[in-house]
Amino acid sequence: MKIAYKHLVRNISPKPNIQDISSKLIQLGHEHEVENDIFDMEFTPNRGDCLSLLGIQRDLNIFYKINNHYPIYDKKIKKFNINFANHEKVACPKISFLKIQISNNIKEYNGVLKDYFKDLEINRNNFFTDISNYISYEMGQPTHCYDASKIRDKIFFKKINEDCLFETLFDKEIKLTGENYVFADKNKIINLAGVVGDKSTSCSPTTREVIIECAYFQPEIIIGKSIKYDVISEASHKFERGVDINNHDLVLRRFLKIVEDHAEIIKVELITESNAKFKNKEIEFSSKYINKILGTSIDDKQYKNFLENLFFKVNNDKVIVPSFRSDIAHQNDLAEEVARLIGYDDIPKKEFNIIQNVVSSQSIENNIKSLLIDNGFCEVINFPFVNSSNEKSFTLDNPLYLNKP
Repeated sequence: MKIAYKHLVRNISPKPNIQDISSKLIQLGHEHEVENDIFDMEFTPNRGDCLSLLGIQRDLNIFYKINNHYPIYDKKIKKFNINFANHEKVACPKISFLKIQISNNIKEYNGVLKDYFKDLEINRNNFFTDISNYISYEMGQPTHCYDASKIRDKIFFKKINEDCLFETLFDKEIKLTGENYVFADKNKIINLAGVVGDKSTSCSPTTREVIIECAYFQPEIIIGKSIKYDVISEASHKFERGVDINNHDLVLRRFLKIVEDHAEIIKVELITESNAKFKNKEIEFSSKYINKILGTSIDDKQYKNFLENLFFKVNNDKVIVPSFRSDIAHQNDLAEEVARLIGYDDIPKKEFNIIQNVVSSQSIENNIKSLLIDNGFCEVINFPFVNSSNEKSFTLDNPLYLNKP
């Protein structure tokens, strides 16, 4: 993912130089290259929350004074009575639809929208799609835009298990096979959920009335679809890694604010359908436990400060994990957060002895494994995948690369 230095420091005061930010990102474990004031970022698959300006700024909050409050549309919004049925509420437990009608006159892009296309040298598409792309870059939440004049029937979210042809908005016809989750009307599929929309309902430069879909999908229903159908999709990249289930109101009001900055809004309506009650994960608050894992000596005050700067909440003896941190599940995860903030090179080193009272090399290996496991380490064995086969080979349904199934 490419992030412009200019955009990243917009909400940081005072503005650090690019070398300082680069070193902090490395400390946090975010590998990257810098060219022409652009960070080309590489994030581990479990850190989907960092795939945005907002996400990276949240991670940098421990080092800088960051203002994470983006201007939003703060007027009252009427309820949108959309004709929609969700037949897969487990796969899509939360979804919002925003309908916007604007006047014919659209101003020249200004502010953050202008900077986005200019600084990252991105080609424009159409007004609403351009804002959707920017919102994904800024907030990390993909949205999909339908031309409202092309939506005439009831919309369904459903699972299909049949072969059918689907023409994407990129003018590419693909054959859907097996199990897929889609949005459809009574006649056709209008969106391969979380991946790409169809051509027939897409926006154009003349679109002035639009329906914005903002959804939370369970990552497992999206994983592998982009590769399977050979569709380059930033949306699927983010949905596969998990987005924030609680961000719909912020994202859509931010979307509206950027629309308002460029056009007169004639009408706006919004509806959110939630089919699952989200409960933040809770983990025992224990600096003692963290110190045991890391070999550090931080106290409760330091530990709480670390957590709160990463937008965790501490309530009595519990750590409340924010909804955007789906990667945090237990004490080892919290210990990793603390280690990143301290800096692995700054954690005190301690020597320990391995008692070798065994004779066989196998026993020594097992003892070392047991020692590492007892100290919180996990063993990972990575198997290579190649484009060849024999009687002992197996094939992955969703390979990382099409030429290595």
